[in-house]
Amino acid sequence: MINLIICGAGGRMGQALIEACRENSDFTIAGLIESQGHSMIGQKFGDTLPELSADLGKIIDQGDVVIDFTSPEASLNNARIAAQHKKPMVIGATGINDGQMKELQELSQKVPLLVSSNLSIGVNLLYDIISRAAKTIPGNFDVEIIETHHKNKKDAPSGTAKKLLSEITAVRGGRPVYQRENSSQPRAEGEIGVVSIRAGDIVGEHTVIFAGPGERLEFTHRAHSRRVFAEGALAAAKFLAQAKPRMYDMKDVLA
Repeated sequence: MINLIICGAGGRMGQALIEACRENSDFTIAGLIESQGHSMIGQKFGDTLPELSADLGKIIDQGDVVIDFTSPEASLNNARIAAQHKKPMVIGATGINDGQMKELQELSQKVPLLVSSNLSIGVNLLYDIISRAAKTIPGNFDVEIIETHHKNKKDAPSGTAKKLLSEITAVRGGRPVYQRENSSQPRAEGEIGVVSIRAGDIVGEHTVIFAGPGERLEFTHRAHSRRVFAEGALAAAKFLAQAKPRMYDMKDVLA
């Protein structure tokens, strides 16, 4: 049994994690964290759940692994606390910048950390598929990435789109062009278009197009529910519970 502490418990991903934990006998919820000022601090989400707290340091020793779906700033602060207490941590925040990632790398020398902007098993398989496709598909095929999310998503392009882009450019080069706003020129050789769509309550969709003379290939992942991210986070937590200190990603979990 792995005792989990969930940071961002009041959000949509936190709620999906709570639901997934309740249906998985390998986990129990030892603590729930939200930001100071949240309306439910000090209250329980249910009869069998602990009170919602704003102080990770106060309750972290009750857990074995921390799962964090907050913001880059909050995730980094929570990782500092996790490192102090030697508690492995899964981070699912998007929009982490280079400076924040550098500090997370340093903290991972003390405690196992897994950072991924998308914890879906399917998306992480897509990364591998796209990398292999980019190596195999002829260089005269144009590449486009289209990502679609709900209207409240703050960052664009998504972390997943950036990761897909990096998988492609690592093997065939290319220059990203975002949205093509005010463009009056035809597509230049080596461009990789990246388009972001924000609408409704779409959980997440990513498509990579390889278009060549007379044919095209499209690789698409659609998330119909946030439950897929929660299940991936639980798989990552189970992996980290037995891992040694360093930085991990979902490729390590799926290996």
